[in-house]
Amino acid sequence: MAFNAGFTSFRAKDNDGAVPCALWYPTHEAPQVFKHGVYDFNVAKNAQACDGPLPLVMMSHGSGGTRFGHCKTAEFLAQHGYGVLATEHPFNNFFDDSGAGSAKTYQNRSRHMKSALDALLNDDTWGPFIDPDRIAIFGFSLGGFTALTCVGAKPYVDGLRHHIRANREFDPTFCGYEVIVRDGFDAPYMPITPDPRYKACIALAPVSGGLFPKESLQDISVPLQIWRAEHDMVLRNPFHADEIKNNLPQGCDYHITKKAGHFSYLSPVRDDVKQTLGELANDNPGFDRKAAHQDMHGKILTFLEGSLA
Repeated sequence: MAFNAGFTSFRAKDNDGAVPCALWYPTHEAPQVFKHGVYDFNVAKNAQACDGPLPLVMMSHGSGGTRFGHCKTAEFLAQHGYGVLATEHPFNNFFDDSGAGSAKTYQNRSRHMKSALDALLNDDTWGPFIDPDRIAIFGFSLGGFTALTCVGAKPYVDGLRHHIRANREFDPTFCGYEVIVRDGFDAPYMPITPDPRYKACIALAPVSGGLFPKESLQDISVPLQIWRAEHDMVLRNPFHADEIKNNLPQGCDYHITKKAGHFSYLSPVRDDVKQTLGELANDNPGFDRKAAHQDMHGKILTFLEGSLA
């Protein structure tokens, strides 16, 4: 660990309104531990950033999540010299989830990421610290879907329709949501906002369910790292992470987190709030979230160092 983690926040402008953003970055100023929601942050607030240009990781949370859901991953990356910008997607977050599962939500997430990245790079204070040629995107669950669309994946809604009809018994939770199709979306492909500035992509437990056949992934040219939770009961195997891995034309760096559930990829919370958060914070017997995250962080760092060199 060469640095401490600095932290600040701002809001980006988007057609859906304000996009709250959290920014972690390397600093030499001393951090403090303090409670932030259900997490313990270990950061120096509004500290002076280390000299750039810094590589950057953009983060997209899962459906109904927040920009803080992967705060410990962000702290780790900042401690190793990376800027990390996490967005909070309008109408699909913990505070306002009114758009959950809608076609508009799925379609607009990649644009939210572009709006946030534009705001950061155009900011007089922060823009000069970021290396525009070393930017990666990271996403969990629906954020994994978002990350893939940002690097060129084209969601195939006809494939999703077929999956929901054919696999209600085998992928019951996801199929039960009837995402996108419940809105009457009738085009075969969903329009999204790819961004050529991304040079690498990390997807944890990403959504597919027929959305990403081979044809949908053929335009992806950046390195990918994909993670699957062994005991994911929300996105059942083999219809999501495995489906994406098997359909990628160039392959990927693929990892299975043993004994993990879907939400095991969220950062560990404080012990005093675990009981109130159910499966979001509590894992399968024999699974150590903190230890698993330490291992995952090391593999993510290695991937980024190789991909953004």
